[in-house]
Amino acid sequence: MRAGDAEFVQILSIIQRGQRLIVQARREGVETSLAEEYLSEAKYALKINNREAAIEYSKKAIYEVVQAKKDQDSKSIQSREDLAQKTKSELRKICSKYGLEAIGLKDELVDRVWSHIMTISSEIKEAEPVESVEGQEPARTGDARAETVQEAMKKEWDAVSELDELTPGLSYLVEEKRPDKIFKLYRQALDRNMKGMAISRTNPKILAKRYGITDTDSIWLTGKEIHGDIRSVLPILEFLMSIIEEFIEGTAKGMIVLDGLEYLLTNNKFNSVLRFLRQLVDNVSQTEFILLVAISPDAIEQTELTLLEKDLLPMVYPE
Repeated sequence: MRAGDAEFVQILSIIQRGQRLIVQARREGVETSLAEEYLSEAKYALKINNREAAIEYSKKAIYEVVQAKKDQDSKSIQSREDLAQKTKSELRKICSKYGLEAIGLKDELVDRVWSHIMTISSEIKEAEPVESVEGQEPARTGDARAETVQEAMKKEWDAVSELDELTPGLSYLVEEKRPDKIFKLYRQALDRNMKGMAISRTNPKILAKRYGITDTDSIWLTGKEIHGDIRSVLPILEFLMSIIEEFIEGTAKGMIVLDGLEYLLTNNKFNSVLRFLRQLVDNVSQTEFILLVAISPDAIEQTELTLLEKDLLPMVYPE
């Protein structure tokens, strides 16, 4: 790997993402053997510098493990009556897991989830092995699913939006000297009608001018008392966590951007900030949200950066 090889780092990030998904799925008792096989091929391909194959197999691994989790969820609920026996709180969690609206009466939540499960079941049935034709072996279910996701991509690596490479439920550490790429990704998410919250050291009026991010989609992280329509928050970890948790509870899915980690570190001890981030990562992992945390690698010690990279998947953008 050459220094500053951004493509290599991005591919490695996708592979790490797949590995984390597999570990989490295993803990939930999900069958991940096919996903693990795909991921093993991705690692080998990257080792021999076949980057195209590494990207292809890592995407297959991610798709397979996500689909396997959905399959297991669907099989655990055999009828609408099974759903009706669950509490409203349990139904809200299921809605959030599927990326569905979690607000409504209990019967509405039951209907919403059951309809979604029926849709998933239909898609799985279409991907089942078909009878052999002219002596050909029938396609395996996993292969069929992989082909489905490839067709859905319809683009090569260099043309795929980086937003499409982000997986709901995962958290990313966006490493760049100045926060720019992180807000471009956020702008893309908003353009796709995703709900968003950006907590930033940058004045919301500047974000609006540079990236078209409205005041309602951003909160100013500052120690000053702000008057007027601009929303602001102090660099107090407890306040930040409560604001983010309230946003997550009121929305089914979306993106959260945290820019100003260096500022938080000047107002709090590193271990406190690390605990805060770990709790935030855990909270996001149970939802359909994407968390992006901005950091300038030059602003902190390498040992601290390494600790952050253990909990958040690195996305490196060297200048």
